[in-house]
Amino acid sequence: MSTATHSTKSPRQLYSMAKSLGIWDPAKIDLTEDTGHWQRLNREQREQLIKVCALFYEGEVSVSDTLAWFMLAVPELERRMFLSTQIFEEVKHAEFFERYFQEVCGTVDTTAYLVPEYKGVLLDELRQRGEAIGAALTNGKNGDLGLSLTLFAAHYMGVVEGVMALTGYEFFEDLLAKTGMFPRLLEGIKLIRADEGRHLVHGMDYLREQLEQHPEYAAPVRELFMREAANIPRRTDIIFTPNPLGLDRNRIQEISYANHAQRMREAGLA
Repeated sequence: MSTATHSTKSPRQLYSMAKSLGIWDPAKIDLTEDTGHWQRLNREQREQLIKVCALFYEGEVSVSDTLAWFMLAVPELERRMFLSTQIFEEVKHAEFFERYFQEVCGTVDTTAYLVPEYKGVLLDELRQRGEAIGAALTNGKNGDLGLSLTLFAAHYMGVVEGVMALTGYEFFEDLLAKTGMFPRLLEGIKLIRADEGRHLVHGMDYLREQLEQHPEYAAPVRELFMREAANIPRRTDIIFTPNPLGLDRNRIQEISYANHAQRMREAGLA
């Protein structure tokens, strides 16, 4: 494992940034132009776009719910201060997609898109990791708590935010580049991505510090990362089968692998 020193921002610095940069309001984004663009898509194209938005929405709701476990369990006050802003921002991201469905796409049952390849990593397994933190907090087995926090950070910040969400943003970038449509969707994505940048800096710093202090955690974290790498082709296929919007499947999959490799390097596991 690498123990190289990394220059980054402290939780207090990230908290200060969130107070000034994370205050955009999803309710103030005018979606009128996107509503007109939606009418120009055929049924198959609409379905592909809804699929990605639904998975983002379900992921944002899930991380909003589960992050509270992590915030309650970390001992450092300044880290909890930053995490309180992260919970607020995750809820706000879910609000953006909820409003996008209501005003642009129409009524959508987002749970219908939670196929096993996504439901496990976004909901079930993440909830189980949060519950493991809660159990370690209440049963007095502090040795379990450190590993539970580390695995939660690897799963949440390393995989969900650091691989899946970052790759998903590129889908929306490609959509706008190819069609010239949905500028307000891209505006929301850019604002979400800026918030997530702070989340990712904090989460990966925490994960790296935990692995440096507890090298025995490296094996289960590496196993988690490698298992998720094996799922990348299957998850990509779900988004691009079919591909009526004509976006570049291979490019998106390559970006997913690149994000995965970058997160492992940041954790000191490469």
